Amino acid sequence: MAQPWPQPLMQSFISANQPQFATDESAFYGPYTRLLYHLFGVLGPYEISPRYHIPDTTRDAIDVVALFTVELDKHPVFFIGVKPTASFNLDSKRKQADDQMRDRFRDIRHTLITPRLPAVSAFGTRLCFYEYTVATNALVPAAVPADPLFLNDLIDSVLEMCQAHEQ
Repeated sequence: MAQPWPQPLMQSFISANQPQFATDESAFYGPYTRLLYHLFGVLGPYEISPRYHIPDTTRDAIDVVALFTVELDKHPVFFIGVKPTASFNLDSKRKQADDQMRDRFRDIRHTLITPRLPAVSAFGTRLCFYEYTVATNALVPAAVPADPLFLNDLIDSVLEMCQAHEQ
């Protein structure tokens, strides 16, 4: 059985997951930074590089994109995008986060030194797992195309794909 996380790490997530921080863009930056250092170590070969991007468009000006990339010799081996908990309830924010993750894969796929690149999109403690495979140029989960007539939600489509994959 896996070892439980250290209590200070658990406390970081518990503290950040309070209702008053639901819309705070930075509430989970500390907990996820601690988690990455716990998983990848401080003295080993990996570096944790936070990157913040403020979109150019006025509409999204308050939506800071926070990506924490784990690198080995300046090459990405894992990354996580962190969003506030409350953003999960908005279809547009989930789509935006998915688009941002896919854009990040497009931008860094040519710099990879590993056969696969895992990543996570986090809305507080709600997670979506991604994986890019270099040999096939495939990214899972597959992108959900917009329906030309109906507003479709990413979550329903992803859940259907996961259930089909489990069978």
